[in-house]
Formats: sequence, structure tokens, C-alpha cells
Amino acid sequence: MTKDIVFATCLAQPDLQPSDAVLAKALDVHGLKVRPAPWNGDREAFNGADAIVIRSTWDYQETPEAFAAWLARLDDGRPVFNPPAMMRANMSKRYLLDLAAKGAPLPATRWIAPEPGAIAKAMDEMGLTEAVVKPEFGATASGLSRVRWDDPAGLAAAAARMSMPGLVQALVPEIASAGETSFIFIAGEFTHAVTKRPKSGEIRCQAEHGGSAALAEPSAQAVEEARAILGLIPGEPLYARVDAVVLDEGLRLMEVELIEPELFFTYAPGSPEFGAAARFARALIERL
Repeated sequence: MTKDIVFATCLAQPDLQPSDAVLAKALDVHGLKVRPAPWNGDREAFNGADAIVIRSTWDYQETPEAFAAWLARLDDGRPVFNPPAMMRANMSKRYLLDLAAKGAPLPATRWIAPEPGAIAKAMDEMGLTEAVVKPEFGATASGLSRVRWDDPAGLAAAAARMSMPGLVQALVPEIASAGETSFIFIAGEFTHAVTKRPKSGEIRCQAEHGGSAALAEPSAQAVEEARAILGLIPGEPLYARVDAVVLDEGLRLMEVELIEPELFFTYAPGSPEFGAAARFARALIERL
């Protein structure tokens, strides 16, 4: 019997993204029909679905409380991926501090109020002259700023851009040259990786900020380090993306994305029957 799978999107971008269209084809091979529905649209669109997969809810950081409430309503026993409780825990960047406490290779990081003095104080405590500031809720580097300890105007602008508590973090300068590598895991299995590089003069790697991406071939050691980081997360996500800067001495963790990460299936080798998207389809079927 054909099953009905809803991919949650958002009103700003209600249709399937290119990577998710590849995934939809892989699911169709197994008789699973995919339809998109904005999380902040008609609630009736999610009723009766055999499974809900959160895919491109890319505006949730603008209304995090509403999104968290929506996830809570989904947490009623129906098949939702990733599990709503797991996604709620992944919304706030505080999760990075929890991972660091468990041994994840996070750059030096402090939790701060959105105030210039708080940023400067945290940088002083960590011995930093340059850092990155991130708001608690953010996506595609929204609200991110690069700051210097001796630049009061820059600190004030960064605090205003945050508009909420968040993180001040040591700058990993290699991100400008080595870029940031996204390790994709489906049901705990590494499938492929993509390296995103910022444009000249930037540290933000996202396409929205002029960054570029290419299929990567990370070393077995780097993959195992990314897998170990993912292993620090409670539960078993259906899909996950570990973003890190790959250095000679090991990874420097940037994010573990469990809600709506771009999974780069358009970059992955293989057909809908045999590639990374096919692995996702099989893993989903196993969990239904």
C-alpha cells in the first residue's frame, strides 16, 4: 500500500528543495509518496500522514517558541523524524556547551547576554582578541558576527545583531581557507560529506553569503571523529549533519544539525535506488 509522507517546509519556501526532491524520488521507488507542507501553514496538512519528516523549516529561528510548540503537538506517538524531543533540544545553541562538557572538540566558548560588555568580558576571560558571536537561535549564520576585543563599536553592533543571549566563541581562522565540512549520517551510517568554503574576506560558508560547496572525501579518521561527536547525542537520529573544520590535529566542531539540515543529496554519488538518498529511504522504512 502506498504511504503518505509529509516533508515539513515553511511558508517562506513551501516547496521541496532540490536535495529533498532527490530524496522524494528515492522514497517513491519504495512506494512512499512525498508531499510538502509548511510547518507554519495549514495544520490539517499533517493529519493522517504515515510519517512527518522535518526538512526545510528554515524560518523557525524567527519564531522559536511557536516552532517548539508545534513540535510538541507532533509528539503524540505518530512517526516524526527526527523525534520532536530531540529537535527541541537541538534548537538552542546551549546544546553545544553540553557536548563540550562531554568531550566534543568545541572551540573555546562562553554563554553571554547580548551586551557589548558581556562579550568583551567573556573574550577577556578566554584570552581572545578575536571571536565569533552567535545568537541562541539561528540558522544560515543569521545573527553571527566576527568581533575584536578592542573594537567597541563592533562589539555594540554584534550585541545588537544578536538580539538575544547566545555564544561567544574563539575564531577558527582556518575556516577561511579549509572551509567547513558537513558530515552526513543516516541512521548512524556515514554516507557522504560536503566542504563549504566562504567567499574571500568572509567566514560564513553558506550559499546565502556567497559560499560555495563541493563533494568532499574526508579521511577515515575525520569520519570517525565526526561519528564520535554524534555519539554524544542522546537517542538515535534518523538523519544528522556534523559541521566541523578539519584540522591536522583533529576536528573543531561548529554544529550538530538535527532539525532541518541541508543533506546535500544533489552532491552525493549514486542513483535514487543506490545512493545516499536510497539509504535514507531504507532507514525510514525500517522505522515505520
